[in-house]
Amino acid sequence: MSYKTNCTNSNANTNTLNSSSNYNKIDDNIILDEEWKKKILEPLKDLRYKTEDVTKTKGNEFEDYFLKRELLMGIFEKGYEKPSPIQEESIPVALAGKNILARAKNGTGKTAAFAIPLLEKCNTHKNFIQGLILVPTRELALQTSAMIKELGKHMKVQCMVTTGGTSLREDIMRLYNVVHILCGTPGRILDLANKDVANLSGCHIMVMDEAE
Repeated sequence: MSYKTNCTNSNANTNTLNSSSNYNKIDDNIILDEEWKKKILEPLKDLRYKTEDVTKTKGNEFEDYFLKRELLMGIFEKGYEKPSPIQEESIPVALAGKNILARAKNGTGKTAAFAIPLLEKCNTHKNFIQGLILVPTRELALQTSAMIKELGKHMKVQCMVTTGGTSLREDIMRLYNVVHILCGTPGRILDLANKDVANLSGCHIMVMDEAE
């Protein structure tokens, strides 16, 4: 997984702690308190055996990254209780606007490791493509898009899948609607960009999944 961003510190979130009211205020309009977790839909417990690739963590919590409340709701409803090792290493670095080259085994949370910071940096009040995810196959594009939609379901983020072997005309029509994150195979993305249909001028984050 390769994660690239050209974000600068001026685009970073400003976090303010108000001790008198016992809450964290983030981005001036998101309040994190002790009650919001009670409102989420609890997922079924994952009872599968977990190896050290998932369990050997530093003990961080997702709240430690000062994520948007809506994103945290999607994370916990997805069933993620604490970040996995790959997520602990990747998320804070990506949120800081730095480039990442990361490797981890299947099933260790690689997709969420780039999806979470991508969603955090996505501004749904701006109606243009802000994130680009390149994947090698249609199947992986669909899986990645499904993850983005699940984690960001409380954020109103619009993610579109585009791959070869599907109708180019339909993809062009869908791009007339709001798209915040574009996920697809390189050939189709390049085709849409060369036709000036997919405007990537405002895209500040690019992810190359299965980059090897």
